[in-house]
Amino acid sequence: MIILPRGTPVKEHLNPGRVQLAEALLKLKNNGFSGYLRFLYPAGEGLVVFADGRLISALFKEGADRHIGEAALLRIFATAFGGRGTLDIYRLAPELAESVYALLQGEVLYRAQELKLIDIRTFLERLKTDRLSGCLRIYTSERVALIFYRDGSPLGFFHDGASQIETSADVSMSVARLPGAKLDVLTSGTTPETIPGDLLSYLDVSALWQAAKEQAARTRRERQEEQKRSRVRQEENLRAAMLEMLREIAGRHIGRIGPSLVEKEFEKLPAGAPFESEGLATFYSGLGRAAKLVAGASAIKAMILEMQQGVAQHLEAP
Repeated sequence: MIILPRGTPVKEHLNPGRVQLAEALLKLKNNGFSGYLRFLYPAGEGLVVFADGRLISALFKEGADRHIGEAALLRIFATAFGGRGTLDIYRLAPELAESVYALLQGEVLYRAQELKLIDIRTFLERLKTDRLSGCLRIYTSERVALIFYRDGSPLGFFHDGASQIETSADVSMSVARLPGAKLDVLTSGTTPETIPGDLLSYLDVSALWQAAKEQAARTRRERQEEQKRSRVRQEENLRAAMLEMLREIAGRHIGRIGPSLVEKEFEKLPAGAPFESEGLATFYSGLGRAAKLVAGASAIKAMILEMQQGVAQHLEAP
């Protein structure tokens, strides 16, 4: 999971499947937005970062796979059409948005370290000695705070609800005192001089949206076709199992000709799983008439009763 403080909320808990995302990104660009959009889907998580209206980062994590740039936007768009997910939008100051971008490009040196097991004073001295450029991420399941460093010296703090880098450590360090607090150490993957330009200036985001829409439609058709094939296989298997059961019951009650009489009547029923009440009634009636030539009324009645019970058990089975 991409762990970030929430920033200043603009919109939360939106359904991305109900948002025309290409238009939304262009609107944020035109409005000079700074901040990030977080997409949470069952299949993965996406993040889009803006600074002064420039889309400077797009990231999509899907299990062990990590997509960036155009590929990330395509996955974010395509997954949105599944209709299951949430979109949160948070505002940040431009310099903080750029710091978040740098964080996303960096590497994790230490992950999920239990703070209660760490000698903080010694740890901070080590960061200074190693001249770390990056950040400390302190978090619990509910709260997150970042402490940014450059060359071993702290630059400022970013915590839930903030929109800019702050100089006071009170709120950020309070997270460290919460039960179960953990620590990540991340290097910075870039510097202010290497912040990229606007991805929207050279990507045709409307074309990406259309491609994602077509991809989602293909995926939906393929899923529907596979579901149809699966139902057909299930019906065929059920039909074969039911026929075998009916043949065996008929053989026990009315003798060797019983299975052939069952097959003859069974073939008259519709393809698939012909087990609606009307179809079964037609089957039992026809079988009963044919069986009168070789068996008495009591044997036929017992046979039909056992068949009805067997069919009911088959239909109730998971």
